[in-house]
Amino acid sequence: MDEQLAHGQEVLRETTGMFARFWDKLTDFFPTLLIALSVFLIGMLLAKLLTKVMSRTMRRARIGTTASGFGQSFLRILLYIILIIICLSILGVPTASIITVVGAAGVTVGLALQNALSNLAGGFVILFAKPFQTGDYIKVGAQEGFVDSVTILYTELRTLDNQSVFLPNSIVSSGAVSNLSQRGRLRVSVPVTVSYQTNIQQARNVLLKAAAETPDLLQKPAPFVQVRELGDHGITLLLYGWVKKERYFFAASQMLECAKNALDAAGIEIPYPQVDVHSK
Repeated sequence: MDEQLAHGQEVLRETTGMFARFWDKLTDFFPTLLIALSVFLIGMLLAKLLTKVMSRTMRRARIGTTASGFGQSFLRILLYIILIIICLSILGVPTASIITVVGAAGVTVGLALQNALSNLAGGFVILFAKPFQTGDYIKVGAQEGFVDSVTILYTELRTLDNQSVFLPNSIVSSGAVSNLSQRGRLRVSVPVTVSYQTNIQQARNVLLKAAAETPDLLQKPAPFVQVRELGDHGITLLLYGWVKKERYFFAASQMLECAKNALDAAGIEIPYPQVDVHSK
């Protein structure tokens, strides 16, 4: 009985001593932990401040919003990585070990995230090549829309029906991109079919008059009309006109409406498919 009591007291002393040593180490480590936490919080505030300063500087330098958004994203991630390394150094983690771990992690992450790295590289290509700016209307493959933002990994498009489409930068930078907004004005063409009994020059004059009455069409360069084909049911003419980029998607409807009204007023027939049946 005495031996069991003595053993229990010994275990209690060892346990109490272990907790005492743990508490002493925690007490000694607490100031360092508090300093690291303070540095982390201050670093977060400084990262946000530097990002805002960079944004204002780029805006004053009249750098495009596309480059500005990409630069802010890249700077924010870089500052966070540096901040984490500093905090680990304060906590006593050897710098050489941090560099080794970061290097090994970089290789591993690089192999696992090849697509992400290609998107990052594509973002730099977009940043320096500047095939488009924020607000431009572009077509990339089957997708098209207004450019809302370019981040380090994705390009965000806003479609005409107000949906957001996120395209990987690697696809945007490596494929064909059609920028409908870069030149400031765009050419619109609409087909108009008239009957074979119609005088082509008369139809051309009527369509040009209709073009002059179309609100969104520019008169310089002047609209013009060409014969597209001699079809099965009539002569197809193409009415061309130039519009400002922001009115591109409204012009075709206006042109067709004005052309229909002008042809009706001039008594020019717009043919439609029909079948003649002859019986004996």
